[in-house]
Amino acid sequence: MTKQKRAIVIIAVVSLAGYSFAQQQTPVTPAPQQATQASSSPPPRPVHEPATVLKVKTRLVVVDVVATDKKGNPVVDLKAEDFVLAEDGREQKIRVFSFQHPTGATESQPDTATLPLNIFTNVPRYDVTNALNVLLLDGLNTKVMNQVYARAEMVKFLQKLPPNQPVAVYALGTKLWLLQDFTTDPTLLQRVINEKKMTSPLLSDSQSFYPPSVVEQMPSYMQQQVKQFEEDTVSYNTDFRVRLTLDALKALAHALSGYPGRKNLIWLSESFPFNIFPNVDAASIAAGGDLSAVREYSRDVMRTADILTDAQVAVYPVDARGLVGGYSVANNMGTSMRGAVGGMNPDLNGVTESHGTMKELAGRTGGRAFYNRNDLDTAVLTSIEDGSTYYTLAYYPENKDWNGKFRKIRIKTNRAGVKLRHRFGFFATDPQTYAGLDSGVKAKEFGEALSLDFPGSTDLRFQATVRQLSDATKNKFVLRYAIDAHAISFETQGDGLQRAKVDCAMIAYYNKGKQVKSDSHGMTVALPPEVYKQVMQRGFPCEESFDLPAGDYVLRMGVRDGRSGLIGTTTGSVTVAPTVAAAVQAPEPEKK
Repeated sequence: MTKQKRAIVIIAVVSLAGYSFAQQQTPVTPAPQQATQASSSPPPRPVHEPATVLKVKTRLVVVDVVATDKKGNPVVDLKAEDFVLAEDGREQKIRVFSFQHPTGATESQPDTATLPLNIFTNVPRYDVTNALNVLLLDGLNTKVMNQVYARAEMVKFLQKLPPNQPVAVYALGTKLWLLQDFTTDPTLLQRVINEKKMTSPLLSDSQSFYPPSVVEQMPSYMQQQVKQFEEDTVSYNTDFRVRLTLDALKALAHALSGYPGRKNLIWLSESFPFNIFPNVDAASIAAGGDLSAVREYSRDVMRTADILTDAQVAVYPVDARGLVGGYSVANNMGTSMRGAVGGMNPDLNGVTESHGTMKELAGRTGGRAFYNRNDLDTAVLTSIEDGSTYYTLAYYPENKDWNGKFRKIRIKTNRAGVKLRHRFGFFATDPQTYAGLDSGVKAKEFGEALSLDFPGSTDLRFQATVRQLSDATKNKFVLRYAIDAHAISFETQGDGLQRAKVDCAMIAYYNKGKQVKSDSHGMTVALPPEVYKQVMQRGFPCEESFDLPAGDYVLRMGVRDGRSGLIGTTTGSVTVAPTVAAAVQAPEPEKK
């Protein structure tokens, strides 16, 4: 197909699909933020746009900064000139500056009645007036008794929840569940916290698979085999938990990236260590023993932190065990929920590593870690207060070499007695390098995003319209996408045409989760200026068609920018009535 013909096709499709996106994304508009631009050239995008869009389109680096005095109270009167920002030791010019704090304004709940039944979108539909807060109840990495204790503390916290403070609740088990989307209603939040109970299949209250009395009766060689089996099993389970947890944190970042401003992720968990040392004790490590079996996750944690900070998500880990020293409140809950502290906690292995991971992830994202305390309700409330008052600074890096290396960010203030907390830095990855990745790696990533195991991604926003079966659609469903073109990586090659690569996909599942049908295809386009302008206004179009037998289905819809790798997904549903299915499947009458 020639460039001119391709452009004509794009115009025709835009007229059908793009108009819907332009109209339907307007009901909810993020509250504008007060921003002071330190320079008028080049003009930066507004701070309230998603960080992923900023990174792709302008490579503007956004840094949220929490400033407190010696007593831990927020400092609210700093100006742009009070900050000095450096990247790898080199001072950078602050291009965007704003101050955010709770407004006390009445929150606007999402209006679920706005969209017709056949239209689905991943565009955030919650009017943001305050910082958003997410409670992550981690059942994968938390023993049952500690989960009970943490839920009780969360009920206490909800009794103190400030008005107009939006909170969402997620739960992590063998998958990540959205239990309650953002709301300020404590009753809704309390109900979902009490209803969802999980038991981790990979974490038990005892690390022993056989009673000690039985093991003692075994020959010494069998005791050694039992010990080896237990160590290998615990090591494997820990490895799996770490991988699944990091995947869940990344999925949360993608789910929240479309919301403007800072998001505080309050993670109630026992956490997990950086390292796994199977069959290696401390003495052998100190003596320089064989560490070939050691698995180490620090770089994976750094990468996960980078994805979180790109989405302006700050992590506030809260140790669900409460006080962990010689005693633990959760260990005493069998006799009294809030009785006298007692019950020795003999299992302190990994506590230091666990707390180290919590501090590292919190520090790298600009949050705080809370552990060795029994007032979990106060820790959560403090997390919300801490992350609700902050400054946003943004700059264009003077170093234009996007080599993928980690760059350290340091921010100082000339105000005495002020402590600053912010992200450690970022990986200087060129978004365009995604196009050169192995096709199998990219297919795996897109496939995981289309899974029902994780919430939808808002990195690349879109709206999808499903046309029902009819003669006009040749008795097939027609799924039409209108993608927010501002987040797509267009490039020019001197001929005035705007080039882009976009993929769209759909997977249909039975209600119980079994996959029924999937379809996907990619588009490579070169748009002349007039078409490019329409696409930017109305949305980038893409279309799928498919048929299904009678039944109720869950549709997972997704789009991807082929250059940057940004992905957007959402979930909808369709029903095919038996009468409709029979009509579709009926053979055409023979022609005479």
